[in-house]
Amino acid sequence: MNNKRIQDAVHNHIGEGRVFSEREENELLTKIENNQTLRPKRRWFPELLGWGLAGAAILLLLGIIGSQTGILPFSADRQPERLDTSLLKEEESQGGLENMTEEERTKFLSNQPKSYKADSVDDALNALPFKLVLPEDLPFEGEFAVDRIYDWHFESNSDGKDISVDFRATNGREVIMIGAVDFEQQIIGEGNKSPEQVELKKGETGELNLGDDGGTIKFESREGIHINIYISNAEKYDTREVLIDLANQMIE
Repeated sequence: MNNKRIQDAVHNHIGEGRVFSEREENELLTKIENNQTLRPKRRWFPELLGWGLAGAAILLLLGIIGSQTGILPFSADRQPERLDTSLLKEEESQGGLENMTEEERTKFLSNQPKSYKADSVDDALNALPFKLVLPEDLPFEGEFAVDRIYDWHFESNSDGKDISVDFRATNGREVIMIGAVDFEQQIIGEGNKSPEQVELKKGETGELNLGDDGGTIKFESREGIHINIYISNAEKYDTREVLIDLANQMIE
């Protein structure tokens, strides 16, 4: 007999006006003592809510720590603090190295950027330590492919913060190339050119150079990324308008 049944028996006896005999009273008291009292029901909802809030606080703390250290991204849209080589494949330099001594080889490689390839455009974009948006509306049928990603930190080739990347799209004749660099880069041979200053969206400005069969446009994003867009064999297009449109598609 459990507590509820004992209590029901007590109430029934009282309701019928009966009085417990000494034997009945002793039996009931013994059963009550053996069974103790009913355990209170567990309050699952408040406990689950408490654990849920504690878990959310821990995740928030980990996100803040990760965002500050670069170990963990605070959100899915955040780029890594340095080049994420886990998404890439390193390319070995081959040209002429077989004729060098070990010392010459080491010195040569220490002054060359590390070169990487990616299996997909998404892998390349996610690996970069800066956000880059590629144009989707091209003047011809074609998609971008990853050309190369370079780590230009010569001292160790593993800094992962001085990065350039090249993408290429082509339909077999026309070619669009996009290069992005997250550091200042001086290109030899361009000092005497006088590019046209053009206005892009959101107050950005670009430098436009047009040639006989194509042209280039350069601009710097608000994040300090230097972007260069080149199109060739573009005789059938209004090259100026195409380049400005491509640049605007890359500005968020």
